[in-house]
Amino acid sequence: MADLGRIVARNIRGERSRLGLTQEEFGALVGWSLSQAHDAEKGNRRILVQEIPMICRALQVTFADLCRGAEPNDLDSLGL
Repeated sequence: MADLGRIVARNIRGERSRLGLTQEEFGALVGWSLSQAHDAEKGNRRILVQEIPMICRALQVTFADLCRGAEPNDLDSLGL
């Protein structure tokens, strides 16, 4: 079982790829450096709550989309 942070990281990477964005382009949209975008996709960077709307706008997804594949208990706790 993957934790929620790893699932979100995987979904960020997948959605970025789906849009054809480089990590650098995605980072610029969110206000991150290339290394911050890379670390977020690897699950090595904690994503701040206030960054979630920027990530969702950049990737054209909802927060629920970023949580796709998470454990039902985690989703219930988030109200998703």
